[in-house]
Amino acid sequence: MANVSYFEAWGMWFDGRSTPGNDLLGLSMIWWGRFGKILSFVAGAAVIVDLLGPSRLSRYSDRLTGFLARRTFMATAGASFVAAITFLWITDPIGMHRLLQSVLCLTFVTAAGLLVTAVSRALPATHRVIRAASRERVVG
Repeated sequence: MANVSYFEAWGMWFDGRSTPGNDLLGLSMIWWGRFGKILSFVAGAAVIVDLLGPSRLSRYSDRLTGFLARRTFMATAGASFVAAITFLWITDPIGMHRLLQSVLCLTFVTAAGLLVTAVSRALPATHRVIRAASRERVVG
């Protein structure tokens, strides 16, 4: 892969030439594109959070915390089921060995269930932080 400078990369892009076969500052152009997409997502989320404001976020957090507190088991079971179906749907056509497929599927399903459980446990703490921040913003 050819290492190009910042201005050479811009020149290639403006000329309509493909840049994915090159490196910029030692990093593949594919990774620069991925970083750009992640930063775009974070920036968009920050704008949405700012537009919603602390009071709306606090109300949404109340509703979401109550919902997840009642439905943690169902959410965990649902996420695990969706993870299993998705995993099998992806790995079945490639002809993966059944034992390996079963072990990986079990790992994937467990991880999905643990993630949902961790998020549902973390939300009450997040709710308290949002409440404190909204009070501080209103008072300050």
